[in-house]
Formats: sequence, structure tokens, C-alpha cells
Amino acid sequence: MSRYTAAFYHFLISFVVFIFLAYLVLFEWHPGFFYTIDGGWEGMRIIIGVDLVLGPLLTLVVFKAGKPGLKFDLAAIGTFQAACLVAGMFVVYSERPLFFVYYDQHFYSSSQDTYSRYGQPIPETSIYGSKTPVPVIAKVPEDPLEEASLRELLYQDQLPLWVYPRTYTPLEGEELAGILDEAYAIEHIRERDVNNNLDAWIEKHGGNVDDYAFFPVHSRYRDPFIGIRKSDLSLVDILEVPAPMGGG
Repeated sequence: MSRYTAAFYHFLISFVVFIFLAYLVLFEWHPGFFYTIDGGWEGMRIIIGVDLVLGPLLTLVVFKAGKPGLKFDLAAIGTFQAACLVAGMFVVYSERPLFFVYYDQHFYSSSQDTYSRYGQPIPETSIYGSKTPVPVIAKVPEDPLEEASLRELLYQDQLPLWVYPRTYTPLEGEELAGILDEAYAIEHIRERDVNNNLDAWIEKHGGNVDDYAFFPVHSRYRDPFIGIRKSDLSLVDILEVPAPMGGG
């Protein structure tokens, strides 16, 4: 067997592993538009580099039929590749979005490292729903005294309210319908839409601009808008228009 054949077989095995890992990234950890805005492609690059490039390339370099110690070399390559892949997948997993938080007319994509960065315990997503990221709304208490106490706590800890899990309520049904009136004004979106992406977005998803409500989104890599279809309250897709800065 030539080194090129060996590297090819290694690539085929790695490709099978890649399909499984790509499924996790695309459909479980960064589904839908989260792949674009919150590190899905960055995670995929780690997988491609380690799984499809590094391993087969090392086999191509070291393989020589009949070479003494070849089995040890191949085992070492496999172990090294697996270790790098596990480390890379751990990074991708820990940075996956857990919650899609609505607060004060903005959406925030928050991951495990978001809460760690602010010194907060990682919220248990299963109490809100079976799939992540979980859409939630961060709400202050209705009682003025409780609200004042909460805001004092957040101020002392320099903690944005949307990162404080005790304020979370599932964003669905009436809660989701109730935020539509807070959508960003279309005329203000058009002022920011220097590339005329809004009209292309409407053409792609159908209907007219009045059928949707748009909100700024803030995530690790992108700050676009998200369009919500008013008829069925579905989160449709991101709109590539620069979003204004959010509050605390």
C-alpha cells in the first residue's frame, strides 16, 4: 500500500467521523441561524482542520510500507488526532448557545461561557424546553420594591439583567406575541440597510414587510436583526443589517 492510499483510507474514516460531528454542530448545538451568528462555522473549521486535514496529512507524511515501528506511528497519529478532536469539540460544545434571551427590545444569544464570564451558575435548560437554544424573556419583578432590590444587586455585581437566570420566563405564546409591538421601526432599519438586504430578505421569505417584526440580535460573532413572522410567531431568520447596541 502506498502512502497516498493509506492517507486516502485515513481520510475516509475521518470523513465518517466528520459527518457525525457536523450533525451535532449543525442541528443540535448551533441550529438554524445560530450557526451563522454564534460560532457554528468557527467550530466547524476546528473539526475540518483536525479531522479531515491534520490526521490524513500526518499519515501521508509518516507512512511507508514495511517501515519499522509503522504501527506505533499510526497509533500515535490516531491518538493525537483523537485528543485534538476531543479538545476542539469541548470548546465548541462549551460555546454553544444555551438561551436566546429577549430583554428591552433586544435579543441576546448566551452560551455556557457567557454565564461563566459573569460568574453565574450555568442555568438548567431542561426546565424551559427540550431543545436549545431556549427562547426566554428576562423580566423584572412587578413589585417595585423587588425590582429595586434586583437592580441594586445587578448594579453591585456589574451584571446585565439578561444574564441573570432568575428573571427568565419561556418566550412563547402570549409572551412572544406581547413583544411584537416593541419591534424596531422599519424606517430605522432601512436607514441602516446600506446594502438593501431587507428587500432581498422579504423576497426570500415571502409576504411583505408588514408581515414581520424585527429585533436587534447580539451574539458572539454577529449583531444583525432577527425577523419574527407575526402570523405564526416563528423566528424566521437573521437580517444582515447592523443592529444598534443593546442595554444592560
